[in-house]
Amino acid sequence: MVINLCLPQFRPRIYCNKISADGYEVENLISEDLTKRSHGFRTEYFIKPPVYVIVSFPFSVEICRINIDLTAGGGQNVTGLEMYTSALSSRASWNAPECRTPGPAEPSIPDKEAFTLVGKVLLKNQSQVVFSHRGFKARPPFGPMDATLPSPAVVAQELWNKGALSLSHVVHLKICITHVTGSGIPCIKRLEVWGQPAKTCSQEVIDSVLLVASESLPQDLTLQAPALPMESDCDPGSLSEGQQAPSSLQELAEVIQDVPEEFLDPITLEIMPCPMLLPSGKVIDQSTLEKCNRSEAAWGRVPSDPFTGVAFTPHSQPLPHPSLKARIDHFLLQHSIPGCHLLGRAQTALAVTPSSIALPSRKRKMEQTEHAPDSSLGVNASCFSTTSLLVSPTTSEHTAKKMKAASELGLTHMDCSTEQPGSIPGPECASCKRAFSPYFKKEPVYQLPCGHLLCRPCLGEKQRSLPMTCTACQRPFASQDVLRVHF
Repeated sequence: MVINLCLPQFRPRIYCNKISADGYEVENLISEDLTKRSHGFRTEYFIKPPVYVIVSFPFSVEICRINIDLTAGGGQNVTGLEMYTSALSSRASWNAPECRTPGPAEPSIPDKEAFTLVGKVLLKNQSQVVFSHRGFKARPPFGPMDATLPSPAVVAQELWNKGALSLSHVVHLKICITHVTGSGIPCIKRLEVWGQPAKTCSQEVIDSVLLVASESLPQDLTLQAPALPMESDCDPGSLSEGQQAPSSLQELAEVIQDVPEEFLDPITLEIMPCPMLLPSGKVIDQSTLEKCNRSEAAWGRVPSDPFTGVAFTPHSQPLPHPSLKARIDHFLLQHSIPGCHLLGRAQTALAVTPSSIALPSRKRKMEQTEHAPDSSLGVNASCFSTTSLLVSPTTSEHTAKKMKAASELGLTHMDCSTEQPGSIPGPECASCKRAFSPYFKKEPVYQLPCGHLLCRPCLGEKQRSLPMTCTACQRPFASQDVLRVHF
């Protein structure tokens, strides 16, 4: 059994030599908060390689393998990695009071010359790397190491053993991001260092580490099943039933990997709820554009394109991207990504069923009138036959009951003895009285909460005047409660 030494209970310390983006600090890689750990580490957009991330351990460790996930919101930016180790002891030890909580390790970082290069890799289209130590042997009481085969989608690279202390007596591990693709951002989504205490550690340290590992075993399943997809996907049969149930964090990581790059904001690398097309041809989210405009206004500058710096003019303005918005909404509806929500009303309005706006069937009423001389019986039969046609087999039982109750309520107020089939008016706009039909030109039709319909021009006039009320019943309504209907 090897342990993940980057878990917070083993008190690692981490440091980066470059500025990190807000919410994506390097401390997220060893954080106890699962939300922060899912964000990972990312530098500011203007930072260029090389970027160093140094992990310091409170005791000497023997490295078995290093798992690195470099995905950033579904994209792959990092193409070059180098691994360095150092055996110089740090001032913070396992039993020292200053090492009780994980945090930055800047004060105890050794000089550059103290590090030894033990691994290097160049990536093409891969975003997950496993550096493994071929000569690693587990010692009691940690038991033998489980053999795992790397996935074909993961780059497997062996660590170089450059002396007795390069891999068997490691105190500091330095990860260097040497290359990124184009204008990519250096980032690390997840970091895991699997190993065991070194031979030089005292028995007291070994017993204490083993006790911490055994206590965290029931709560933290990552000790038995590594959270990286490249390891958990290789041996699914070895997991118990409780471990096979993915957590929300693992589901989020798996879904985000499948997000198309065009759905991500190039600045924040998050899914765009409201994409805006800039004059430069780039697409960013509306909230990101507003933040950029506020930042420009703080310095007394006019709103401009974040990518080119060219100020907006009346003839060159950011515009909504409806086709991309439709694809993003469809993707979110299909995948249901945790933490991502479609824009819309806060409370779910009454669902509009296809039959609630159905046109009255005149053809059916004429046939019933021909077969039944009694106009009253004919109209009653036609009413019930029309209702039966509207209730399709796919309609839910709850919806069918509501439709039946509504039809019975309408029949109580209807004088069927004097009603003629041709006198039933079709749906029309409550404001301009324009009739809606299947032959109506392709113009949107909207339904108010009170049930009345409005055409697009009349709804636009209503939105200009506050408060908005229905012309027919004078009931007020909000713009987010208006539903679009289709004939």
